[in-house]
Amino acid sequence: MSTLIVKLPNWLGDILFSMDLLYSLGLRFTKLGLVTSDQHAPLFEIFPVPNSEVIQYKSETWPYLERESILNIGKFRADSGLVLPNSFGSALLFKYAGVRNLYGYGTENRGILLKQSLPTPEYTLHQTEYYLNLLKLFNITPVHYPLTRRAQRERLVVIHPGASKKERAWHMERFFNIAGHFQKKGWDVKIISGEPLVDSDIPVLVKPTLKEFADLLMQCSLFIGNDSGPLHLAQQCGAAVVGIYGPGNPLVTGPRRISPAKVVYHNFPCSPCKQKFFHECDPSPAHKPYCIETISSAEVIYTAEQLLGANN
Repeated sequence: MSTLIVKLPNWLGDILFSMDLLYSLGLRFTKLGLVTSDQHAPLFEIFPVPNSEVIQYKSETWPYLERESILNIGKFRADSGLVLPNSFGSALLFKYAGVRNLYGYGTENRGILLKQSLPTPEYTLHQTEYYLNLLKLFNITPVHYPLTRRAQRERLVVIHPGASKKERAWHMERFFNIAGHFQKKGWDVKIISGEPLVDSDIPVLVKPTLKEFADLLMQCSLFIGNDSGPLHLAQQCGAAVVGIYGPGNPLVTGPRRISPAKVVYHNFPCSPCKQKFFHECDPSPAHKPYCIETISSAEVIYTAEQLLGANN
């Protein structure tokens, strides 16, 4: 096969879910263009894809890319394009940049822009399988991205309390409870944060680069975090993970089978929700959904120790 350009998803977790797809495409196409933001472009220095070239744009300009970015997409001169985001605008962008023969899911009535499309599956799929399903459009058999070789792990627990939406994030004080528990047990603990944390006795790494974050994750024994991209980055780095899930659906965005993993999740009658927070349910007194509010520190500690015990 010849050249293909791919519009990658806009979120770190979704990009990581697409790694098997990208690797399979890279093995079959002579040249593979990966269109992504400058925020996520370094990911492919850490986890390279065969025969690929990264075409990046400034993350703050999406979806209204600068002229130079659009010209760079056109200069790749791809024979075909694959659009992973479900939006109409993503397909229209490729058309505007001069990419012919577009492929993807026929969502948002964008089938008129696509040479060939697939209907969205009528059953629940993990997001990784959702992306791999697109290989049918090219008659390609999936090949899994090679697993990161597990180096000698340090006695280190990495905790990431952030999430893309604050309602999906577990309580910060409960993360501190977890950190304190493992410190008392003799573990090194490090918290990764987007901002400085006051009055923290736990070492905090603030706004690390993607490379710095990945280097740390490749050394740790365990990662604990919310339903968010860093959880899936930790898995790509070979770390064991505990994911704390509330409004999201672990069947769709849960940990993959590439490293040891456990999920703490309370399945309420309304779970998983549409994440239009507090339109369909009332918030807790702490302004959290009850599905995340009701998860206790003790429950997460027990789950984490089970996972560590199974891997020792």
